[in-house]
Order: sequence, then structure tokens, then C-alpha cells
Amino acid sequence: MRIYWLRITGGLFGIAVIIMMAFANQFGLESFPTWGVRRIGILLAGILLLAVSLFYQRENFIGRTIHSTDGRLYLAVFALDIVIFLIYLWFASDGMWKMLPNETNYYDLQANAFARGQLELGVQPDPALIAFKDESLYEPANREGIPVLWDATLYKGKYYLYWGPAPALLLALIKPFHPSDLGDKVLTLLFISGTLLFLTLTILELWRGHFNHIPRGTALAAVAFAGLVNPMPYVMVEGRIYEAAIVAAQFFLMGGFYFLLPAFNRPAIPRLALAGLFFTFAVGSRTTLIPAIGVLTLVVLLWAVQAQRPRAVSFILAFVLPLVLGAVGYGWYNHARFDSITEFGYRYQLTSYNLYQQIGETFAFEYLPPNLYKSLFNPLERRDAFPHIFPTRWSGPGWLTDYHPKMYLTYTENITGIFVGSPFLLLAVLAGIHPRRDLRWILLALSAAFLAVFITLQAFFFVAMRYMLDAVPTLALLSVIGFWHGFDLFKNNKAYSLVATLLLIYSIAVSLLISFSGNLELFKIHNPELVRQMTWTFNSLFK
Repeated sequence: MRIYWLRITGGLFGIAVIIMMAFANQFGLESFPTWGVRRIGILLAGILLLAVSLFYQRENFIGRTIHSTDGRLYLAVFALDIVIFLIYLWFASDGMWKMLPNETNYYDLQANAFARGQLELGVQPDPALIAFKDESLYEPANREGIPVLWDATLYKGKYYLYWGPAPALLLALIKPFHPSDLGDKVLTLLFISGTLLFLTLTILELWRGHFNHIPRGTALAAVAFAGLVNPMPYVMVEGRIYEAAIVAAQFFLMGGFYFLLPAFNRPAIPRLALAGLFFTFAVGSRTTLIPAIGVLTLVVLLWAVQAQRPRAVSFILAFVLPLVLGAVGYGWYNHARFDSITEFGYRYQLTSYNLYQQIGETFAFEYLPPNLYKSLFNPLERRDAFPHIFPTRWSGPGWLTDYHPKMYLTYTENITGIFVGSPFLLLAVLAGIHPRRDLRWILLALSAAFLAVFITLQAFFFVAMRYMLDAVPTLALLSVIGFWHGFDLFKNNKAYSLVATLLLIYSIAVSLLISFSGNLELFKIHNPELVRQMTWTFNSLFK
């Protein structure tokens, strides 16, 4: 009887929501005549609630899901992912919900070029740029006053992008059906949502296969952390081509892990082939992942030879073939643009530095000390003005402040050290203490990939918050394993649970706070009323 009345109540509530959203303008709930993302989302929630109420039967899929323990977990995870997506959307829209302020549409330009069957962008360089006949073009001072497509690559009078082509290739496929411009922020939102999906699926796969003796709530905690750890929400506020490329690469990298990690214990050719394909697209989105994919390939080769000798050749071919085809394709793409299979266009970039002359200085081991300090220890700043806690560009010791090797940039962009802003990530260390045998290849793959990309980042001539996203999702998976493994190491000790919970809450809270405060100026520009309301509310509550 209770189920019957719940269905009636849920159905009526769903109908009420649908009616209110359909006639939101007439009811005075919406002032805009067009449908915003918030309105569409609420409408879909009402439709879903009505559908569940109408079609629920204890014996069908809906009933079995609701009445099984695992089913309720999956429903809770699904609801949590919806909440995380809404948080992404809030930051992406600067709290407005209805629109996504967009700064760049570079991937759309490249997709349009691909759709026309060409590699160069459909943007004509200024004649003053074409007038340059030598490499003096790439000296910023020589281009002063000349309009340029910022950070694009100019070679032989044509604009190209040094960012990987994979996202634009996918976007080109839908151009015949959606010819309108699509901003890079929309792609950032789509790819980070996909990254969240693959992180969620991977976490659930790891929990089911290796840690289902741990309380189910820890799976929810793991998903919440992986989805909200800094800089996942942070990159959504700007959402330019820079963030879109990084997030796209993480979407494909996490997708590759979703297929690869279970294959270590349940090998299958389709899984390995899909992993190789996703890793290929990861490199095709961001070339700084080449070292990570390289070491992952070595791990797979080692695993196949040591643990799967009878089928090693078929497993290796399934994984490596997409990578080889991708490398050949990327080499052709580079040669067709820049007459060299190894030239990605970085040296021909029109930016603040003469990279044509300084390309050999962009990566150097001398940059490791200051970059490591920034990435691990750079502190937060306390200010009198709301919201009081802010990320900083640099707050290092004097001996590092005065350290300027080659073209290193000390004061560039905000970054918060992992030890300061995301201490839950440190639980990754627990995964290596008395490691379980059934996790050894998984841990090796994740650890090798993380170290490869992290060291690559530290050798660059500057680091920024968005760059940390190249490494953090992989480290988040390691920390989730360490978090769960800690329950076995400490025998479900309540003190461990308390410490881990506090680290989790702190890490998520700081991530959300600095995602707002670190982008406060953009919020003030796009949504000043929200900033005023939040400031007034906070000051009223905490005088």
C-alpha cells in the first residue's frame, strides 16, 4: 500500500513539475522566453519521476533496481553525478544557469576546416603578418599593433592550431547536422561530463571487483571526490581552448583506463583494443600525454609477456595497433601542415614569447624545483574581502623566488599545491603499502602514467592550475584505491575513517571555494548581482 501511494504522489509531483516548466513564463517562474539549461533539466527530472511512477513494477527493471542493494547504490551514484554536473554547469555559467559565457571557439574553427576538407583554419591572417618573410614574425615586439589569432600557429601564410585535432575531428562529424558555431566552453562542459562518467564507471568497477567488502558509502565518497577535486570545477569557469584540450584528453585517458584496468584481471581483445583507441585519442587531444601513454604501453607489454604468455601476441596487437595507426596519422597531419612529422606547430605559435627561438627552453630539468613547490606546496592566501580564501600565483621562499633559469616564469597563473588544497590525494600512498596481488598491474599502470605526466608538467617553463588536470584524475584513482585499502590496513579503525572523511570534506570544500575565488573577477564581470548577494549573505551570517 505504501508503494502505491508513493507512486501516486510521485506521479502527481512529476506532472506538476512538467506543467510548471512548460508554462514557467505564464506562472512568472521564468523571465526569459527561451528555454535555459536549468529549465530543461527540471523538466527532464519531472518526466523521469512521472515515468518511474507509471512504469514501476516490483518484478521489472525499475523495481529490481530500487529493491536491490547494488541497485540503490547505482541510483545514488547516478544522483550524485547529476549533482556534480550541476556544479560544473553553475561554474561554467558563472552562476547564471541560462548561458555559458564563451571566450574562444578554436575547435569550432578547426572542425569547420576539416568539414571543408582542409587543414588550415578559415581565418585570413592580416596582410601585415603575410608581409614578414622570415622568422622575425615570431618576435612579439615586431608584431605590435597587428591583429593576430592569439596563440594560433602561423606557417607559410596560413593559420593552424597546435592543439591536438581529435576533438575537432569528432566535432566535424556533427557539422552537417549542427553547422552553428560551438564555443570551446560547451566542449569543455561535455568532455568534463564524459570524464566524470568514466571516472564513475572505473570507480564502480574497482569497487565491485576488489573492494566490495568495504562499505558502499565509500564508493559514493570516491565518486564525489574524483568529480570535485581541484581543478575539476576550477577549469569550467574560463573553459577556453586551453581547458577544452586538457579536459578532452582526460576524457579519452579515463576512458582508456576504464577499458584497460579490468583487462589486467579479465583480459579480452575488445577491451584492450578500445583502451588503445582511447589512449590514441588522448594523445590526439594533448601531446603532453605522449610520455604517459608510452609508459602505459610498456606496462601492457610487460603484463602480456609475464602474465598472459599464451595469448601475448594477440593482446599486444589489439592494444598497440590503434596507437600505431594514430601515430602514423598524426605524423601525416604534422607533415601536411609543417613539412615535418615531428613538428606540432608549437614553435610557430603567435604568443607572448618568441617560441621559434626559445623552443629548446620550453622543457628543462632546471624548472623542476620551483614547479614542484608550486604543484605541491603553494599556499592559499587569506584576504579581508569576501570570499577571504584565494589561490595565489606564487608564495615561495626567497631562494626560489630569485631562481630564474632560462625562460622560466615564476608569476604566471594561480595554482594551489596538492598538499595544501587536496590532501585526500595523499591517500594514494596507502595503495603501495602491502599492496594486494590482484591490484599490482592496476597500480603499476596508474602509478607509471601519473609519474610520467606529472614529471612532464614539472619540466615545463611554467605551471598553472589547469595543467594539474593532466595528472589529477589519474592520481585521484590511485587515492581512491589507497582510501579503500586503508580500511583493510587499519582494520576498519574509526580513527582512520574520521581522518579520511575530514580530508575528503576539506579537499572538496577548498576545491569549490577556490574555483569561485580564483575566478572572482570573471564572476564580477558576468554576474555581479550574484557576487553582491553572496557577499551580503556571508557578511550577514559571519559578522
